[in-house]
Amino acid sequence: MVIWRAPQLPQIKLNTDGSFDPGTLIAGGGGLIRDHLGRLMLAFHSSFQAVSSLHAELLALEMGLWHARQFSLQIWIELDAAAVVTTITSGGLGSWQVQHTLIRIRNMLRDLQYSISHIHIEGNRPADHLAELGAAAIGSHFVDESTASHHLLALIRMDQLGYPSLRFS
Repeated sequence: MVIWRAPQLPQIKLNTDGSFDPGTLIAGGGGLIRDHLGRLMLAFHSSFQAVSSLHAELLALEMGLWHARQFSLQIWIELDAAAVVTTITSGGLGSWQVQHTLIRIRNMLRDLQYSISHIHIEGNRPADHLAELGAAAIGSHFVDESTASHHLLALIRMDQLGYPSLRFS
Protein backbone atom coordinates (compact mmCIF):
# COMPACT_ATOMS: atom_id res chain seq x y z
CA MET A 1 0.00 0.00 0.00
CA VAL A 2 1.12 3.53 -0.76
CA ILE A 3 -0.10 6.47 1.33
CA TRP A 4 0.48 10.15 0.61
CA ARG A 5 1.70 12.06 3.66
CA ALA A 6 1.26 15.77 4.39
CA PRO A 7 4.31 17.88 5.22
CA GLN A 8 5.00 19.18 8.69
CA LEU A 9 4.83 22.89 9.42
CA PRO A 10 6.42 25.08 8.16
CA GLN A 11 7.01 22.99 5.03
CA ILE A 12 4.78 22.81 2.01
CA LYS A 13 4.69 19.82 -0.29
CA LEU A 14 5.24 19.77 -4.03
CA ASN A 15 4.21 16.73 -6.04
CA THR A 16 4.88 16.81 -9.79
CA ASP A 17 4.72 14.44 -12.71
CA GLY A 18 5.63 14.55 -16.38
CA SER A 19 4.14 12.83 -19.39
CA PHE A 20 5.84 12.07 -22.72
CA ASP A 21 4.74 10.04 -25.73
CA PRO A 22 7.81 9.13 -27.84
CA GLY A 23 5.60 8.21 -30.80
CA THR A 24 3.96 11.62 -31.06
CA LEU A 25 6.51 13.69 -29.10
CA ILE A 26 3.59 15.12 -27.12
CA ALA A 27 4.70 16.13 -23.65
CA GLY A 28 3.13 17.74 -20.64
CA GLY A 29 3.38 17.92 -16.93
CA GLY A 30 1.59 19.00 -13.85
CA GLY A 31 1.79 19.26 -10.15
CA LEU A 32 0.30 20.59 -6.99
CA ILE A 33 1.40 22.43 -3.90
CA ARG A 34 -0.25 21.56 -0.59
CA ASP A 35 0.01 22.79 2.97
CA HIS A 36 0.52 20.86 6.22
CA LEU A 37 -3.15 19.81 6.23
CA GLY A 38 -3.00 18.55 2.67
CA ARG A 39 -5.06 21.48 1.39
CA LEU A 40 -4.49 22.59 -2.16
CA MET A 41 -2.63 25.86 -2.46
CA LEU A 42 -2.04 25.71 -6.22
CA ALA A 43 -2.25 23.13 -8.99
CA PHE A 44 -0.95 23.46 -12.52
CA HIS A 45 -0.65 21.61 -15.78
CA SER A 46 1.13 22.59 -18.95
CA SER A 47 2.13 21.34 -22.35
CA PHE A 48 5.90 21.10 -22.87
CA GLN A 49 8.42 20.75 -25.64
CA ALA A 50 10.40 17.81 -24.26
CA VAL A 51 12.75 15.26 -25.80
CA SER A 52 12.17 12.41 -23.32
CA SER A 53 10.17 11.27 -20.30
CA LEU A 54 13.00 12.44 -18.03
CA HIS A 55 12.91 15.86 -19.67
CA ALA A 56 9.12 16.14 -19.17
CA GLU A 57 9.51 15.14 -15.51
CA LEU A 58 12.24 17.75 -15.00
CA LEU A 59 10.21 20.49 -16.73
CA ALA A 60 7.25 19.73 -14.45
CA LEU A 61 9.54 19.90 -11.40
CA GLU A 62 11.04 23.18 -12.59
CA MET A 63 7.59 24.71 -13.06
CA GLY A 64 6.46 23.42 -9.67
CA LEU A 65 9.50 24.79 -7.87
CA TRP A 66 9.07 28.18 -9.48
CA HIS A 67 5.53 28.41 -8.07
CA ALA A 68 6.15 26.66 -4.74
CA ARG A 69 8.87 29.09 -3.73
CA GLN A 70 6.30 31.89 -3.95
CA PHE A 71 4.56 30.24 -0.96
CA SER A 72 7.49 29.02 1.15
CA LEU A 73 11.23 28.48 1.11
CA GLN A 74 10.80 25.15 2.93
CA ILE A 75 9.58 22.54 0.47
CA TRP A 76 9.20 18.78 0.54
CA ILE A 77 9.45 17.59 -3.06
CA GLU A 78 7.95 14.20 -3.74
CA LEU A 79 8.11 12.61 -7.19
CA ASP A 80 7.09 9.31 -8.72
CA ALA A 81 10.10 9.36 -11.06
CA ALA A 82 12.94 7.71 -9.16
CA ALA A 83 15.33 8.70 -11.97
CA VAL A 84 14.63 12.39 -11.30
CA VAL A 85 15.18 11.99 -7.55
CA THR A 86 18.49 10.21 -8.26
CA THR A 87 19.55 12.79 -10.85
CA ILE A 88 18.85 15.70 -8.49
CA THR A 89 20.44 14.14 -5.41
CA SER A 90 23.52 12.73 -7.19
CA GLY A 91 24.59 16.09 -8.57
CA GLY A 92 25.08 14.52 -12.00
CA LEU A 93 24.75 16.62 -15.14
CA GLY A 94 22.44 14.31 -17.05
CA SER A 95 22.38 14.18 -20.83
CA TRP A 96 23.08 17.30 -22.85
CA GLN A 97 19.35 17.49 -23.65
CA VAL A 98 18.38 18.12 -20.03
CA GLN A 99 21.44 19.94 -18.66
CA HIS A 100 19.94 23.43 -18.94
CA THR A 101 16.78 22.35 -17.13
CA LEU A 102 18.85 20.67 -14.40
CA ILE A 103 20.95 23.80 -13.95
CA ARG A 104 17.81 25.95 -13.56
CA ILE A 105 16.37 23.49 -11.00
CA ARG A 106 19.61 23.37 -9.00
CA ASN A 107 19.82 27.17 -9.00
CA MET A 108 16.32 27.35 -7.50
CA LEU A 109 17.12 24.63 -4.95
CA ARG A 110 20.15 26.59 -3.72
CA ASP A 111 17.83 29.19 -2.20
CA LEU A 112 15.52 26.67 -0.55
CA GLN A 113 15.43 24.37 2.44
CA TYR A 114 14.16 21.23 0.78
CA SER A 115 13.94 17.50 0.97
CA ILE A 116 13.28 15.29 -2.01
CA SER A 117 11.85 11.80 -2.00
CA HIS A 118 10.33 9.17 -4.24
CA ILE A 119 6.74 7.96 -4.01
CA HIS A 120 5.29 5.21 -6.14
CA ILE A 121 2.91 6.38 -8.86
CA GLU A 122 -0.07 5.07 -6.89
CA GLY A 123 0.64 7.68 -4.21
CA ASN A 124 1.02 10.49 -6.73
CA ARG A 125 -2.43 10.27 -8.34
CA PRO A 126 -3.33 13.98 -8.34
CA ALA A 127 -0.01 14.93 -10.00
CA ASP A 128 -0.39 12.05 -12.47
CA HIS A 129 -3.86 13.33 -13.37
CA LEU A 130 -2.50 16.84 -13.88
CA ALA A 131 0.35 15.54 -16.08
CA GLU A 132 -2.21 13.83 -18.32
CA LEU A 133 -4.14 17.10 -18.57
CA GLY A 134 -0.92 18.92 -19.42
CA ALA A 135 -0.16 16.56 -22.29
CA ALA A 136 -3.69 17.01 -23.65
CA ALA A 137 -3.84 20.81 -23.34
CA ILE A 138 -2.14 23.72 -25.01
CA GLY A 139 -0.39 26.22 -22.76
CA SER A 140 -0.33 26.45 -18.98
CA HIS A 141 -3.30 26.29 -16.63
CA PHE A 142 -3.52 27.05 -12.91
CA VAL A 143 -6.21 26.29 -10.34
CA ASP A 144 -6.68 26.63 -6.62
CA GLU A 145 -9.17 24.99 -4.26
CA SER A 146 -12.03 27.21 -5.50
CA THR A 147 -11.47 26.53 -9.22
CA ALA A 148 -10.17 22.93 -9.29
CA SER A 149 -12.21 20.18 -10.93
CA HIS A 150 -14.27 17.83 -8.79
CA HIS A 151 -12.05 14.97 -9.96
CA LEU A 152 -8.86 16.67 -8.75
CA LEU A 153 -10.48 17.70 -5.47
CA ALA A 154 -11.63 14.10 -4.89
CA LEU A 155 -8.09 12.78 -5.44
CA ILE A 156 -6.72 15.39 -3.03
CA ARG A 157 -9.38 14.58 -0.42
CA MET A 158 -8.53 10.87 -0.57
CA ASP A 159 -4.90 11.81 0.15
CA GLN A 160 -5.95 14.06 3.05
CA LEU A 161 -7.97 11.23 4.58
CA GLY A 162 -5.04 8.84 4.27
CA TYR A 163 -6.73 6.44 1.86
CA PRO A 164 -4.15 3.91 0.76
CA SER A 165 -3.47 3.10 -2.86
CA LEU A 166 -2.71 -0.49 -3.67
CA ARG A 167 0.53 -1.29 -5.42
CA PHE A 168 0.85 -4.53 -7.32
CA SER A 169 4.35 -5.70 -8.20
